[in-house]
Amino acid sequence: MPDQKSDGLAGDHTTGGSVLTRERTGAIRFLDSSSARALVRAAARPVRLVDGKAAYDPLDPVAATSCGHLCLEPSADPLRHDDIDTVGHYAVHLYLDGLELLPVSVARELARHRGHVYLDRLTSITDSAAAALGAHRGGGLSFNNLRSLSSAAAFALAGHGGELSFDKLRSLDLPAAIGLARHGYDLYLNGLRTLEPAVAVALARHHGHLHVNGLAAPAPDVAAALARHPGSLHLHSVKELCDSTAEAFGARRGNLCLKNVERLSVRQARSLSAHVGGLLLLSLERIDEPVATWLGSHHGSLDIRVKNDVGGRVLEAVIGHRGPLRIRGLNTITPDRARILASQRGLGGLALSEVRSLDVAAAEILARHGAGHLDLGDIDRFDADAAAALRHHPFHSLDVGPV
Repeated sequence: MPDQKSDGLAGDHTTGGSVLTRERTGAIRFLDSSSARALVRAAARPVRLVDGKAAYDPLDPVAATSCGHLCLEPSADPLRHDDIDTVGHYAVHLYLDGLELLPVSVARELARHRGHVYLDRLTSITDSAAAALGAHRGGGLSFNNLRSLSSAAAFALAGHGGELSFDKLRSLDLPAAIGLARHGYDLYLNGLRTLEPAVAVALARHHGHLHVNGLAAPAPDVAAALARHPGSLHLHSVKELCDSTAEAFGARRGNLCLKNVERLSVRQARSLSAHVGGLLLLSLERIDEPVATWLGSHHGSLDIRVKNDVGGRVLEAVIGHRGPLRIRGLNTITPDRARILASQRGLGGLALSEVRSLDVAAAEILARHGAGHLDLGDIDRFDADAAAALRHHPFHSLDVGPV
């Protein structure tokens, strides 16, 4: 199939990088292979060693605004660089949000880019184009307008060395799910509103972070299947759990993000206490002492939000947690609260990143916390005497966030 005629934007790659701004590249509707090659060449940002450290030009208009990352992986690809002093590349995000068609010849050129490629206007992709992009490395691929995905395309893209995003897929058949399960990096399927149990079983074989954040009410058999997923599992649309679903998640071994669950019964909290791994609960409207007691016996790391007026007995129950613990929502630490927080046992560590008010007496008590790291963010924002007291803690201001 011959390439569509390019709209010419990509060919202008001699303008000091301005062509690679998101506004410019996002306006591209069609590319031919030569223009795609020129675009990828313009995106290449070699990294060299300067005084033994990796360096790139911070004034570069592309690298400085790209949100990319350094990749110290030597490359012999002349499209990237031919400087013998080059030790790697700077991965630049390439936004092609307006591209309407993807010929296989263009896909082959884009696969040579090192950095995330956004293709969020495409509504379909051919199996051959998917096979070409499956060779892409050094960043993610975003297809957040695809409405269907063949099994052949799923198997081809599963070989891609970075995250995959398909946030407009409303359904996924079993063959495609089996293909995507072979992928080893982050997988975003946030458009799925329901899952067949067999599809959930297939996706549970995926390794990496699995995001199914459109799934608001997973049936117990679907939850039981997803609970066997070995990587981090993200279910941001779930606001309520039935008892059977909570029990299924309680059998999970691996990070579990239920950040928008608004309420837990005592029975559900007891089920989740059996879960092993990182547990994220940031939207609970109310935590009473029995629920807090069960959550405090959870195994793994716990990231939880409480009200600033939380009672001491609830705080005592939560602080009994033996793993890494992040408590959000506490803005004020009084000496009485500090005594409770400093009583944490084990070596899990404690993060209190939203504290805004901390007097010297409370700081001196917190400095005696002996359960590993103590993270209060930038302690210099507190009163100088309070900050000085906190510096007596051997592991202060270190991030121990679990998920």
